Amino acid sequence: MYKLSIIVPIYGVEKYLNTCLDSIYSQATDECQIILVDDQSPDKCGEICEEYKAKYPEHTTVIHQENRGLGGARNAGMERAQGEYLFFIDSDDYLPDDTIPHILHNIKRFGADVFVFPFNLVDEAGNILGKYRDDFVPKTPISVKDDKAVLTGIPSAWNKVCKTDLYRRLNITFPSRVWYEDIRTTPKLLSKADSVVFLEREMYNYLQREGSIMSSTKVERNVEIIEALEDLLDWFKKEGTYEEFREEIDYLIIDHVLVSATVRVLRSAGKKHPLIEQLRSFTKENCPSFTSGKNYYVKHRMPRSRKIIYSLLRKKMYSAVKLIFRIKK
Repeated sequence: MYKLSIIVPIYGVEKYLNTCLDSIYSQATDECQIILVDDQSPDKCGEICEEYKAKYPEHTTVIHQENRGLGGARNAGMERAQGEYLFFIDSDDYLPDDTIPHILHNIKRFGADVFVFPFNLVDEAGNILGKYRDDFVPKTPISVKDDKAVLTGIPSAWNKVCKTDLYRRLNITFPSRVWYEDIRTTPKLLSKADSVVFLEREMYNYLQREGSIMSSTKVERNVEIIEALEDLLDWFKKEGTYEEFREEIDYLIIDHVLVSATVRVLRSAGKKHPLIEQLRSFTKENCPSFTSGKNYYVKHRMPRSRKIIYSLLRKKMYSAVKLIFRIKK
């Protein structure tokens, strides 16, 4: 059995794939299983996968499948995973040096259910545009029951390494062909984790490029954040843990539905787009602390810049929000 299964969903990234895979194979050890999932990529990605399998046959698995989207590709990789832990890497991103050995070292040291690490936002030239980290004491195992703030962190799957058994025991998979796969899954996993360890160094380079969800002009698809949070609410209610984590779920709604999604729509389509009111209505109906104006995490954990935007959005001052981003350009 491998210690770590690295799953790389691949679609339409011929330009970036070698950089991603070289960053993995240059530091992978015999304890790593590398699963490359060619999601019916229309370019030469499938051929590139086979080239790496021929070069590194001992611990490489290649899956060629009909297109099922990012979530479906991740699920296909999970089905073939033999590692104790799972690490999902998007195929246009890449790893800094010594990431995998550092992860393996901490797995053996702590044996936590989930490891979370900071990441770099980079451009196509490799320049670091920003560094992102959750505000927790590094290398100190946290019980989620004792510190529920863990649920309010960045929900991305790719800056986490999780026990395979946690996914399988909870029967958690990624939805196919949707946006916001991670927020539909990560909070569920974290809520059931007995221990979470935050690592101190950046161990992932997230490529900011045209065509990503953050820069897409497909405005209407932002409605899927509502569907994602509906899924999350339903799951916590079925598990009987909604009241236990209500404050944290409220914050996720405020942060991801009202703030992030509304800003994306405002910047792309303006304040008259019907999604603006739809996002606000969902927040108001499902987030008690929106009406009261009192949420612990908004007050104590939300960055000041986002707090200002949240305050403006609560007051429907959409033009002011758009002006902030126009000034930032």
